[in-house]
Amino acid sequence: MSNDPNTAVTTPPRRWRISPVWLIPLGAALIGLFLIYQNIMSRGPEITLAVDTAEGLDAGKTLVKVRSVEVGHVVDVRLADDYNGAVATVQMNPDTADLLVGDSRFWVVKPRVGRQGISGLGTILSGAYIQLQPGQGDKARREFAVSDTPPARSPDEPGVAVTLTSDGDNSLAVGDPIIYQGQTVGQIESGEFAVDEQRMEYRVFVREPFAKLVTRTTQFWLRSGIDFHLGSDGVDVQTGSLQSILAGGVTFGLPDGVEPGKAVEQDQAFKLYPTRNAAAQDRFDDKIKYVILLDDSVRGLNPGAPVEYRGLRIGTVEKVPYFRDDFDLGQFSSFKIPVLISIEPQRPANSWADWSDEQWRDNNRRFFANGLRATIKSGNLLTGAMFINLQFENNAEDYDPKVIGPHEVFPSVPSSITSIQTQLSALMDKLNALDIRPIANDLKHTLETSNATLDQLHRATRNINGLLESEDTRELPRTLRVTLGELQQTLDGFQQGAPAYGEFNRSLDRLNRVLDDVAPLARTLRNDPNALIFGPAEGKDPTPKAAR
Repeated sequence: MSNDPNTAVTTPPRRWRISPVWLIPLGAALIGLFLIYQNIMSRGPEITLAVDTAEGLDAGKTLVKVRSVEVGHVVDVRLADDYNGAVATVQMNPDTADLLVGDSRFWVVKPRVGRQGISGLGTILSGAYIQLQPGQGDKARREFAVSDTPPARSPDEPGVAVTLTSDGDNSLAVGDPIIYQGQTVGQIESGEFAVDEQRMEYRVFVREPFAKLVTRTTQFWLRSGIDFHLGSDGVDVQTGSLQSILAGGVTFGLPDGVEPGKAVEQDQAFKLYPTRNAAAQDRFDDKIKYVILLDDSVRGLNPGAPVEYRGLRIGTVEKVPYFRDDFDLGQFSSFKIPVLISIEPQRPANSWADWSDEQWRDNNRRFFANGLRATIKSGNLLTGAMFINLQFENNAEDYDPKVIGPHEVFPSVPSSITSIQTQLSALMDKLNALDIRPIANDLKHTLETSNATLDQLHRATRNINGLLESEDTRELPRTLRVTLGELQQTLDGFQQGAPAYGEFNRSLDRLNRVLDDVAPLARTLRNDPNALIFGPAEGKDPTPKAAR
C-alpha cells in the first residue's frame, strides 16, 4: 500500500433498504383509509336544509322519511349565516343519492288544522319529522329549502295545470279543492298577488281523468257553498253540502248551449268569476251599446240588471249613471239620468236575428220610428231591484235621433207610476186654481138649511112619540077591537037565512023594478033632453009611396 496522499481511495456505495418494521404502520394506515372510505360510503350523502324556523327540529332525533320509511336524520341545527332562518344538516342513509335531485321537495310534518281537516296527529307523540318527496330530475343536488306546507301533489301525477286570474276579493288558500258536480277533481297549488296587474293568480291542478273536462271554453267560478242572489227576478238562494260550505273552493263547467272546445295546454290562463251567473253573463261579449235618458229615479237600477222585451232578456245595464266629460246637460230641455245599456245579439232571445252590428242599428232605428221605447220598471217589490223594459208605444212621440259621445240615444218614456204622478200633480194644480168660496158659501147655506130641517124633524119625532105615548093612543087598539067585534056581529046578521038577509033581497028586487021603469025615461032624456018640458017630438009625416 502506498502512503501517497495524491492517491485516491475508492469506497463502494451503500444501498437503501426498508426495514420490515415499517410494514406494520403502513398496513395499519391502509386499513384505516379503507375503513374511512367504507364509513363514508356507508353513511350516505350529507345534505343541507334551509328552514324559516327550527321549531320541532332536534339534532339526533328528527328523522327524514319517504313514504313513512326512514332515509336519514338531522345531525346538526344552527342559525343561518345572515341570521334569516336556520340551517339543518342531515345525514342520509346509504343508497339515497338517487332521491336527491333538482326537483326533490322537503317539508316539515307536524299537527295542522286547516280547511281540509286535521292532519299530522301521529306526530303529537313521535315528534315532527321531515318528509322527502323524490324528484324526477337527473342532476344531483345537496342543498334544499324546506317548505312549511306539504306540496299539493306528486310531480309525476298525471293531469293538467292551469292559471286562474281574479280581480275580486277572494278568500282562496293553497289546498282548497276544485269541485266538478260534487266530486273533488283537483286543488289549488299556489296563489300569488301580481302587483303590476292588481290581481290574484292561482295555479290549479286537475288530475286525470277529469283533466279532459277542462277545455278552452270552460269557465271557472267560486264555490262558496251558499249562493245568495238578490236581483230583479227575486231572491235566489242555493246551498251546498256542509263540506262545501266549510271548505269552499272552485268549480267549473261549460256555459249553457256551448260545445266543448279543444283540449287546453299546460299553464293556460282562465278568468275566475265570483258566481256562476257572472260567468254566464261574461260570455256575451258582442254588445251594441245605447244611452237611455230616464225621467224616473234610478234607485234600485244597478249594473248587470236585465234589459227585457216582453219578458225576454235581450241585454244588460252597463253603467248607472253614465256621465262623460263631454256630456252637456244644456242640450236637453230637462235634466235626465243617462244610463248605458247594451243589446247582446248572442243571447238566446236574439239568436234568430243573424244580423251584423250595423244591421242591428239600422233595424233598431226603424223600430224607434215605429214606437219602440225604453222605460224603467220594478222587477221585485221585496228587493226594490229595477230593470229596463222595452215596448212599443201607440202614442209615442216622433223619434228624434240624438247621440251622446260614441253612443246613440235609445228613446224612452216615463214609467206608468211617473205618468200617474204627473197626472195627479196636474189635477192638484187645477184644484188649487179653483175659487171654492162660492161653493163653500152654498155648502154653508145648504148645511144651515139641513140643520133647520133636522131640527123640525126632531120636533115632529118628539110630537109623534108623545102622541104614541098618550092614553088615548094606548086605548085605540082596545076600541078598534070592540068596533071590529060589532062589525062582525052586523055582518053575521046578513048571512043567508037571517031575517035581515031576506029583507035585503026584497029591497034589491024592488030597486030592480024601479030601475026597469025608469029606463025608458032615461033613454028618452038621453035622446031628447027637451022632451021633459016640451014633450016628445012628433014623428015625420009619412011619405006616400007610388003604386007599382
